[in-house]
Amino acid sequence: MGLRDEGQEIRRADGTTARRPLWDTGWGPERATRYTARCARYVDTDRLQLRAHHRAAVRLDFPYAAGRGPQRAEAARAVAVRFGVQARPLDRSGRALRVTGPAEDVARYAAALPRVLDHAEQLGSWAARMYGECARRPRHADHFEALGASGRRTAAAYFRAVAFRRIVEVLVGPQDVVVPEADPALPLWEQARTVGGVLGEYGWVEIRDAYDPAAALQLLDSAEHVEAPAARWPVTTVHGEQLALFGADSPAATQPAPDLVVVIPCSGPKLSHAAQAGDLYRGTLHTHARRTADALTVHGGTVLVLSALHGFLPLDQVIEPYDHTWDDAGSVTVEELHAQAAELGLTGADVVLLTPGKYTQRAAAVWPQARTPLAHLGIGHQRGRLTALRENADHYTTAA
Repeated sequence: MGLRDEGQEIRRADGTTARRPLWDTGWGPERATRYTARCARYVDTDRLQLRAHHRAAVRLDFPYAAGRGPQRAEAARAVAVRFGVQARPLDRSGRALRVTGPAEDVARYAAALPRVLDHAEQLGSWAARMYGECARRPRHADHFEALGASGRRTAAAYFRAVAFRRIVEVLVGPQDVVVPEADPALPLWEQARTVGGVLGEYGWVEIRDAYDPAAALQLLDSAEHVEAPAARWPVTTVHGEQLALFGADSPAATQPAPDLVVVIPCSGPKLSHAAQAGDLYRGTLHTHARRTADALTVHGGTVLVLSALHGFLPLDQVIEPYDHTWDDAGSVTVEELHAQAAELGLTGADVVLLTPGKYTQRAAAVWPQARTPLAHLGIGHQRGRLTALRENADHYTTAA
């Protein structure tokens, strides 16, 4: 899924450039127009409703489309988790969803969803073609003739649906997901999940970056204000990974924000003696993250260190040095992290995770709507992002 013009590049907060996935609209305006029209067929997006505390809701309807509407709605629910929003069915048909969450995340999700569905559908069509080629092979003629015309159509539709569901599962998961290879001892028509997994792995992209910033901003700018005074919120920037919608003069900026919690990782390098968690860890990424966390919470908030052994550690908690990683037996569980967050009274907090991979996966299970500015960045880019956030701390915490 390559990008074909410089207008599709984005500039990251650390100054580097990256290309957004799923922006391959074809060569020339005609193909681009067809691509846009095809994406628009998958979902009808209602007008956003903006509520207090930077929250938003939107209704999504999925046309029947030869029975694929419910499949796409199911896929949309899975994709919603990846964007940190909640999607719930509105009726028994399974073709209408209500999506709620932080306003910017809802806008990003609604802007990205048609592209993500199109990508999954194209991979699903690939699976269907593989099935069709298998069905046309002479050595399988007896099997498919025994099904009859109606049975062949039903079997083909079932194969595609199972493969499509598995494709979506892989696309919303981590990039390093491992899927089983096809079993040569089994006929292809019995391996729909395997085929879908392989295609999903092959076509994996970072779907969180698939939204068009301009489209997301348009959704918010045209939104209906509910339970809050109607006003046009200033837009600081269109490009970049934070939309920065809530300026200092906006109504939303004057509302009291939830308690801010910034989670930073522990590190292998430590002091050789017992110390407070805020002083014990000496690793480079931890140090960068701590400096940024201090900047983000300069006007109030809580900084927690996430340890594979101890879980969430307040900075003033004294602990002994230890040697333990997430891969070691006895690592803290997600259930234990939930309990710790509840004990600290932070389950409903506004959370920023300045953490890499495995730390983010576990903390995000506790706070699904947490902001994850370091997600899927290499170590060099993580440090650059931390520096950028530190230098624009007030802007980031106000805009988020």
